[in-house]
Amino acid sequence: MVMRLKDIRVERNQRAILQNISGEFQRGKIYALLGPNGAGKSTLMQVMAQLLGSQGELEMAGQDARPLTPEKLAQQLAYLPQHSQLQFPLSVEEVLALATMPFELRRLEQRQQVKKAVALWGIEHLVAKDFRQLSGGEQQRCQLARTFIQLSNCADGGIWLLDEPTSSLDLEHQQQLQQICKQAAAAGHCIVLVLHDLNLAMGLADEVWVLEQGQLVAQGESQQVLTAELVKQVFKVNARTLEDGSGGRVFIYDQN
Repeated sequence: MVMRLKDIRVERNQRAILQNISGEFQRGKIYALLGPNGAGKSTLMQVMAQLLGSQGELEMAGQDARPLTPEKLAQQLAYLPQHSQLQFPLSVEEVLALATMPFELRRLEQRQQVKKAVALWGIEHLVAKDFRQLSGGEQQRCQLARTFIQLSNCADGGIWLLDEPTSSLDLEHQQQLQQICKQAAAAGHCIVLVLHDLNLAMGLADEVWVLEQGQLVAQGESQQVLTAELVKQVFKVNARTLEDGSGGRVFIYDQN
């Protein structure tokens, strides 16, 4: 178990934003947090990253996670928010090198890890550029590479929190992200993504957590949980499923 949540609750202005969220995240698995806008997906991810206070229990590796210092937390968890801005005049290479700061690495090791990530994500042509001058999609790819470097240094399997990571990516790089997520899971890490594309979630995630109005309304294996009935109930959309030719299913959405 990488992380366990029990009875997580978040309130704002005396209104419950999240309530009674419980469950476990396991090493070697990919999870998708799903739900309509305002369901609490990003809020839950911020709680998991300990950027937002909450009531209830939050454990990592079987221990209370809240006493962890930011440095210790960064050695176990990498987080990419939905919107990530950087106003300092840093090159892409310098931005990637930031991921090694929580770890005791020699300069040579840092450079080797950056070089390896640059090749993996195919961003060689961006390395020397000012990060602020990149397009939105280029910045997203570099931030994904940065957090991936951090994840790769997490001992005994870390957790990678990605809030809508595909929002600025074209189709080619969405596929690239999926492959790297699968590789990271195979290496023993836990990946948690906030997604809006149900077909992507069904094809990529081992398990899904479906939120509605701050509550966890469905949880379990993707192919079992994601049904046309659930889509109608939670997303207010009529849908039907078709076999995708590889033993899985895809949703087709009806206009009426």
